[in-house]
Amino acid sequence: MKLINYLKRAHAEKWAIGQFNFSTLDQLKSILDASLKLKSPVIVGTSKGEADFFGMDEAAMIVSFYRKKYKAPFFLNLDHGRDLELIKKAIDSGYDMVHFDGSKMPLDDNIKETKRVLNYAKKKGLVVEGEVGYISGISSLHKKKADIKKVRLAPMEDIIKFSKNANIDLLALSVGNVHGVYSQMPQLDFNLIKNAGVNSAKMLVLHGGSGIESGDIKKAIKLGIVKINVNTELRMAWKESLKRSVAKKDSFAPYSLLAESKLSVTEKVEEKIKLFGSSKRS
Repeated sequence: MKLINYLKRAHAEKWAIGQFNFSTLDQLKSILDASLKLKSPVIVGTSKGEADFFGMDEAAMIVSFYRKKYKAPFFLNLDHGRDLELIKKAIDSGYDMVHFDGSKMPLDDNIKETKRVLNYAKKKGLVVEGEVGYISGISSLHKKKADIKKVRLAPMEDIIKFSKNANIDLLALSVGNVHGVYSQMPQLDFNLIKNAGVNSAKMLVLHGGSGIESGDIKKAIKLGIVKINVNTELRMAWKESLKRSVAKKDSFAPYSLLAESKLSVTEKVEEKIKLFGSSKRS
């Protein structure tokens, strides 16, 4: 089954597919292990930085290899692509989906550039995600509280105009979410999520899924969120486990040092898959 069909099914049945980012092979295998164990479709993602490190061609070939090997619903997305040339490169490499992030642009420019992405991506049958409302922060652990003043909600008039003029499959919105984990997270605007789903007639995406309370995640899914991005919590699990391994082991063998971090990432992805309701959906 194609990715778009899984997304439509998730929308109809009120569950969500997780997108989990990776920049190393052990991280990727950790994510896929969780997907296989719980029989869940999964989207694996690379930002520009992650793709530069891992390689776009390599990411596409390896995900395709594992999809064929296990006959499993693994899909690859370019996360926060901000220019057409980068997105074209991902499409030509064999990605299954692209996310164009024009949220920093004036709305009309965002619409114009999103249409250019659509024109190229749809010729090859890819799922396309657009974005309205800038989502602040970076995928890291922040010891301070999230700055509520910097959290800009997507205006409803912009959501409606963007959705009418750009025939995207998925719409990412700024609804009180931020990238990263903070000591105190901002609150999601559930009315905005609900109204955006109704007024845009689009399937919705929640970025910055790390650190959001489980109850809020479940409520957002019921209101129309079909895809949830998680990155920071995976990085935290990977780093902390690796630190413990290095501290307690004399081994220099990467397979020994990385074993615990690989397992920690798998366990975190399993936790999210269960929360999102996507287990036994493949």
